[in-house]
Amino acid sequence: MIIASPAKKDLAIPMQVLQSAAPASDDLHIPHEYCGQDHEDVVTFTKRDFGATNDFVGTVFGRLSRDVDRLMLIKVYESNRLVQCQAFIHGNTVFLTSPLMENSSNWNDGEFQPCITRLIELAEEKTGCEYLVIAINRKSCTNSNSNPILRAFMYLGFQMVNPSVYNQSSDYILVGYEL
Repeated sequence: MIIASPAKKDLAIPMQVLQSAAPASDDLHIPHEYCGQDHEDVVTFTKRDFGATNDFVGTVFGRLSRDVDRLMLIKVYESNRLVQCQAFIHGNTVFLTSPLMENSSNWNDGEFQPCITRLIELAEEKTGCEYLVIAINRKSCTNSNSNPILRAFMYLGFQMVNPSVYNQSSDYILVGYEL
């Protein structure tokens, strides 16, 4: 009896690292590989407006805020829904605002998981970072719906991040994912 072992082939996945490559334009268009439609994910790079009322970095993180001068606005199409998140890269971590809308009931069954999976794929394939951290605003999570939101992230492999790690504002819950 002859037992053959399968031949292993090297698989090369092209990686375009966002943090070291400064794009010629401020928009990076990424074809949505798995969607049958002509949607593209778009990453828009902007200069951070320090101290502005909509300054995600300054609002969530006090001590990290001095080291971040560029932000990304990520637009992802998933299940025919446009989802927008702000993000920045610090060290080997991608920090992202939660894709949840003010009312989490806006999500239809089966839409949340593909959206988060797509954001994980973008972070993993395009940034070269080791971690993804999503900041969830406590104000958008009332007491009655914060547990299902956190459970949904944990179901996808996220873990709660101890507040002492990043010293974030108490208005935010952080969940982390190792890429």
